[in-house]
Amino acid sequence: MSFRLRIFCLILVVAVAAIGATAWLSFRLTARQISASQAEATRHVADIAETVRSYARRHGTWAGVAERVRTLAAANHQRIRLVNLYGEVTVDSDNLAHRAARPVVNPPTLIDPRATLVLTPAAANPKSEFLLIEELERYRRSAVYARCATDHGYTVPAVEPDQYGVPLPRPGAEPVVAECTEQATREQGIAHDGDVQALSACRSTQPRDRCLVQAFADRVAGFAPEPLQLFLGAVDDDAVQLVARPSLLSIGGVLVLALLGTAVVARHVSRPLRRLTAASRRLADGHLDTRVPNGGRDEVGQLSASFNRMAQALEEAEQAQRRLVASVAHELRTPLSNLLGYLEALQDGVVPPSRELFGSLHDEVLLQRRILDDLQDLTLAESGHLAYRRTGFDLAELVETSRVAHLAVAEAAGVALSAEAVGPLPVHGDQDRLRQVLGNLATNALRYTDPGGHVVLRAFPADGHAVVEVRDTGCGIAEEDLPFVFQRFWRADPARDRETGGSGLGLTIARQIVLDHAGTIEVSSTPGVGSTFRVTFPLVEAGS
Repeated sequence: MSFRLRIFCLILVVAVAAIGATAWLSFRLTARQISASQAEATRHVADIAETVRSYARRHGTWAGVAERVRTLAAANHQRIRLVNLYGEVTVDSDNLAHRAARPVVNPPTLIDPRATLVLTPAAANPKSEFLLIEELERYRRSAVYARCATDHGYTVPAVEPDQYGVPLPRPGAEPVVAECTEQATREQGIAHDGDVQALSACRSTQPRDRCLVQAFADRVAGFAPEPLQLFLGAVDDDAVQLVARPSLLSIGGVLVLALLGTAVVARHVSRPLRRLTAASRRLADGHLDTRVPNGGRDEVGQLSASFNRMAQALEEAEQAQRRLVASVAHELRTPLSNLLGYLEALQDGVVPPSRELFGSLHDEVLLQRRILDDLQDLTLAESGHLAYRRTGFDLAELVETSRVAHLAVAEAAGVALSAEAVGPLPVHGDQDRLRQVLGNLATNALRYTDPGGHVVLRAFPADGHAVVEVRDTGCGIAEEDLPFVFQRFWRADPARDRETGGSGLGLTIARQIVLDHAGTIEVSSTPGVGSTFRVTFPLVEAGS
């Protein structure tokens, strides 16, 4: 059985089992829930009535309550009908659902959103009527503002009862709609005299508390939402009929989607895996240019990207190895050919032996040895096995030492060599290896600078680092050649003119030594003007 078919069967079995178990549990639980809802329908009356009452108190109107009724009816699976005291229907959930109205089964519940005054000990104060007048005015402004904000679609601040039982906006929830605030203030100004007259009349009336409560209620009736009657009807559908048909339709639809999805997933997973398998076989057969298409961002796509990176690394390593072998063969062929030619000439007696001839042969042997030593150093450095004896020393002194060491070569070449050091520059590293780095840079600068030119060695601190620059006025390096400066056996002269000397590995070794000392090396150059090599090392505290 193929991998694709196994994935298809596995996902299909899991999907069918999950759908069956989910459908059975859903049917049982839904049927039980509906039965319990029918038996306990009347228990929801108080909660629904309080929810509807809270809406009216907060918004100051019954406008917009239809959406709240729709939500409550859907959540409780019951018909909700609100009727005013005159028998006029305010909202009916059956009408909202566009279905025939069903009969209600319970007596109405009165919902009165108007505030009822709750007197406190402050009512015994002779000035309590004025306190209640202020309370009434605040209530009227809050209700009128809420009604206006609801009509215009603005957010209404939440309310909570104060010490007199009057619902007012919570502290900090002040009105922000200017037009509604103006309307509330205007209506309050119109009703102010009536409020004062109604509540002040209770000063001489006994019992005084009952008079205040009644007067407050009479004034509230003029602006608060009217009372409504709540009729609640239970669901009259059979539980099996209500659940069975939708459940079967859902099961069938999910099963079809599971089949289609399983086929797509199996194909999506198996196709890139087949491509990877074929590509890995080609790679094993030596076709290092093999690549697979990008498979996206999932795990298979990441595997494809990793395979491509691996194949590219293998191809680059193979090319680098071929270039290295070719370069080594090229570098060794010339001195070996010279040695072989002179030795054959000596053997045949064509060339008489002389001190100059043996000196030339010795130079050729030293050149081969230098190439082999450089290759060994480079191999050890790149593999991390090049030994370092790290100590603390002054990099500025090392720059001056390097200048002195190359002064004779510079004078022989007719090049001015100078050093500019701002020290001390304490660093931690292998002093001999870093002298080798500076020596390679100085040698290259002197080699490619014409007589009369100038080479400067500079050392200075910058941003917590010790910086060494080797600047020359030589022929420079073309911009397109700068990325290859530190590659093995690269020369600025494509003809590989051996008169310039060198193995072509000095800069490569220098870069690796600098990297091993947590430093950086970079080059900038302008053809015909000169080149500047810049090396940076971390500074350390003196004496550490």
